[in-house]
Amino acid sequence: MIITIGREFGSYGHVIGRELARKLGVKYYDKESLAEEAKKTDQYEELRGFYEEQPINSLLYVIATDSRSHGQRTVPFEFIRNLAEKEDCVIVGRCGNFILKDHPDMTSVFIHAPKEYRIDKTAADRKISTDKARRLVEKEDKERAGFHTYYADEKWNETDGYQLTIDSSVISIEDAVDLIIDFVNKKQNRRN
Repeated sequence: MIITIGREFGSYGHVIGRELARKLGVKYYDKESLAEEAKKTDQYEELRGFYEEQPINSLLYVIATDSRSHGQRTVPFEFIRNLAEKEDCVIVGRCGNFILKDHPDMTSVFIHAPKEYRIDKTAADRKISTDKARRLVEKEDKERAGFHTYYADEKWNETDGYQLTIDSSVISIEDAVDLIIDFVNKKQNRRN
């Protein structure tokens, strides 16, 4: 079982992913833990750009470098596929839904919430002004969209790229975790 989670900044997707992995008793991977795994290999230099990416801030940059991205994604994509083959896991971000889309045991989830909700939660959680939180949410969402567009052949937050989407403003973290588990179980039962 592999569960990938894409998420908007401030939607608690990271927290939901971590709690989901804990509840299922499976390995949890995010950008930092994937980078740590990559450092254990002799391929880290080839993987470095995927884990220590420079923010991709403009659509023109993405368009200009699109042809280059296909060559740069081979090693990191293979690295993530190999990890997913070794053990059940939850992967947050890193284009997991795209990389593993052909894996029969993968379930892809996208966590989102209204922008104002995410701004308010970010301001409260980080104890910053609403204006700073707004800039942070917008900046992070733009960087995630740019990264995903650069490495994947799809737009980052379009529902076609995910099997399940959850608005985290309308249910609790615990309920989101339970919903994902229920969805995975029903998906597996339908296949059997």
